[in-house]
Amino acid sequence: MTDEIYALLKDQIINHQIVPGEKINIDQLARELEVSNIPIREALSRLTAEGLVNMVPFKGMYATDMTLQELDEIFEIRMELECLAIRKAASNIPNSLLVDLKMDMERWSNKKPEENTERINLIAEMNQSLHGVILDYCLNHTLKNLITMYIERIQRYLTVIQKRMDQQLIEEEWHEHMLVISCLATRNVEEAEQALQKHLINSHARTRSFFI
Repeated sequence: MTDEIYALLKDQIINHQIVPGEKINIDQLARELEVSNIPIREALSRLTAEGLVNMVPFKGMYATDMTLQELDEIFEIRMELECLAIRKAASNIPNSLLVDLKMDMERWSNKKPEENTERINLIAEMNQSLHGVILDYCLNHTLKNLITMYIERIQRYLTVIQKRMDQQLIEEEWHEHMLVISCLATRNVEEAEQALQKHLINSHARTRSFFI
């Protein structure tokens, strides 16, 4: 029960159904979900540990505010962790998987999505293909979980900008992802890490520009 409520509330926070800064009414949630307050409090405690919920003493639980400082800090940490992950993963990713990734990227290069939902789905597919593979093959479960947590916190910001993304942004993302994959395919770990680092720097700048 706690796991289900945790997943539900996380999704609502990331997708702004519970907006940043909004107070989370535990009693109301208990009535809507027809459960006691206990699993809701347990779920909120987990979300607090992940930085998505903020507990204010004597006032209650709130969805964490979104700030430029938080965005900058998350990207700074994510960059360090994911560069470590790609160094650990580079020699473990099978050649056949890298060939498949390249084929997927070439197939996506011909897509020119017109609908916003299609653009969001395309970006999500590219991200999962590259970043998901890096995390799967870094062979460090704790590292994978940490990076996933920070990616989920960044997703709150991406939810906002994805409504306004254009074809140029998609093409920039495509070229950056493709460069990382190409470096991995040649087993050039140093260049793969540099390409990933540049991609994350650019992603940070693109995301930040929507909130300045």
